Amino acid sequence: MRGIAALAVALMHVSSSFVELPGRSVVDRTGLFTIQALSNGYGAVVAFFVISGFVLARSLDKNFDIARFVVARVFRLYPAAIVTVAIFVAVYYCSGFSLYPKASFEPLNVVANMLMLRVDIDLVMWSMKAEVAATPLIIFCVWLFRRHGTSAVVAMTLVLFGLAFVGQFSKSIGDDTNLALLFAFPVGILVHFRGGDLAARLTPAAVTLSAIASVAVFCGCSFFKPTGTWTLLVQCLSAATLVMLIAWRAGATTFAPLDVAVVRFYGKISYSFYLLHPLTLWGAGRLVVNSMAQFETVPVTLIVIAAFVLSVVAVTPLAWLSWKFVELPAMNRLQSARASRSELPLRVLPSDQRAN
Repeated sequence: MRGIAALAVALMHVSSSFVELPGRSVVDRTGLFTIQALSNGYGAVVAFFVISGFVLARSLDKNFDIARFVVARVFRLYPAAIVTVAIFVAVYYCSGFSLYPKASFEPLNVVANMLMLRVDIDLVMWSMKAEVAATPLIIFCVWLFRRHGTSAVVAMTLVLFGLAFVGQFSKSIGDDTNLALLFAFPVGILVHFRGGDLAARLTPAAVTLSAIASVAVFCGCSFFKPTGTWTLLVQCLSAATLVMLIAWRAGATTFAPLDVAVVRFYGKISYSFYLLHPLTLWGAGRLVVNSMAQFETVPVTLIVIAAFVLSVVAVTPLAWLSWKFVELPAMNRLQSARASRSELPLRVLPSDQRAN
């Protein structure tokens, strides 16, 4: 699901300037509509947050060690982000190219971007800045559920949803990040704690219908204001339904495509792919514009699809390298360190010291 969401973000960025064109044929009348429906990139970020709430709640519920959790988040989020910013900086200093006109490559600003305090070098990292900011919220909501149950987390979710209407709250950690989506994290946490009970009550037919309806509603949100608070809520509930069904009714044939090797592959590299895919956006955009001018009879739909495919093909090897040599080593080193500490022999004190 993460991989599909990352691809949806990439499709949105490649096609957003072209899906509202009048088109050239009957192919475009249906094709551009379909592309817009499938490119709900902002909704995909909402889905990322729901998934994070669900997965991180599972981790904390299994072992509520806050220090362990925070260290794990640092090792999970920062290495790939630091390398990504370094790549953007290298591209700039080697070629003078910057995808975003307001990006600053001054040393202190580069460090701030690597720490996700600012995100002007790679704008998609705004969502990662929000993830970092949400870490205390996730810890608190899991503690809240364990201490006070479902109603307390539901109340927290409603409070955060209400705050999403307040601009000062949404931009409280900077204009480059939108905190209106924070309520998606406790929704994901609720899916972990209560989703299994709800999913168990559904018949196989109900699972299939719920999944199809959730995908349809999610795609339909592409045609509304993506940052509208009510649209965010609908997308959040659709994503939560899918996460619940995938987690607790994984055997349903509806979800068989998620086990296809290529889907799982993009699921593995989804984080690095998401961070790095803007590197290809300028080239993809120029390809669409030039192709439209040169091939006047070719449907715009086919040109946009070709640009998207080439963009994905171009960034995939780099994303895989980042996953293989940055993400995995960071996580493995953390696990190795934990294993080493757990295997340390206990130091036996003399009897007089034990008494003290």
